[in-house]
Amino acid sequence: MPLRVVTCDTEIAGEGRDLLSRQIGRWHGWRALAAVALLLASTAQADARQDYLVRLLRNSDAFRVRAQAALSLGQLESTRKSVAALERAARDRHPAVRVSAISSLRRLGAKASLPVVEKATRDKNKAVRRAAIDAAAALSAIGERERGPGKPQYLVAVGMPGAKAERVSRQMLFDARIYLSEQLLGLEGVELAPDDLTPADAKREIARRKLHGYYIESSVVTLEPKGAGVRAVVSIIVLSYPGRDMRGMLRGAATASGRYSTETAEQAVQGAFVGALRRLPTVLVAAKGKGSL
Repeated sequence: MPLRVVTCDTEIAGEGRDLLSRQIGRWHGWRALAAVALLLASTAQADARQDYLVRLLRNSDAFRVRAQAALSLGQLESTRKSVAALERAARDRHPAVRVSAISSLRRLGAKASLPVVEKATRDKNKAVRRAAIDAAAALSAIGERERGPGKPQYLVAVGMPGAKAERVSRQMLFDARIYLSEQLLGLEGVELAPDDLTPADAKREIARRKLHGYYIESSVVTLEPKGAGVRAVVSIIVLSYPGRDMRGMLRGAATASGRYSTETAEQAVQGAFVGALRRLPTVLVAAKGKGSL
């Protein structure tokens, strides 16, 4: 129901307010019903998409279709059905599908699938073994804090990277976050904050353990063919944690040799992040005096 505007002068202001309040109340009621309907529709849409991808993964004769379906399942919310489908796909007859399924189990944080992933570390295909070893290490660490060398000084939360560049896919952003986290673990004194740590719990932990909290935001600014290679430019914003006040900004660029492809794009983005992170230890030390919260 559309909101009807009620006008009134000061002499009937009380009556006008009551009428307007009733209209607003009705409008909010309709809006709430519409929101519920949209939520149910989006949930049904997500369920339908998952069912479609599971069918593709199970029934398609084209290995590329199965591999893409496995990757796409890793970008949806984890469910028992999707995890079971990915576990089956980890034993697919084609290695590309096995790699995709194992990578998605890692992205979904499916720790219960660790036995399936560990079995794949003995796969006859080298790419599958490599993906399984990385996934097994990541899944084993779930529930445990990931720390860099030395005594923990910094509790660092890593946000999902954004993208201004048109060529950046959602999968590339997932992979970039994993890569960024891995690079941070190479820095002295860094401990990664778990994704489920609430701001209130982070604040208490930082105070109790006398740590310095930082939040890492990042973005792929540019990703494009450049001459005989692919050039990427990334930015990293260092914020306080959990307060999110600005502490510093870093920028990195790199060019990967070769024609534009998923592989060269990934190499360029990773190289740009490495370049941006070179000055991060200096920023972390300099920001200590500004406080974390």
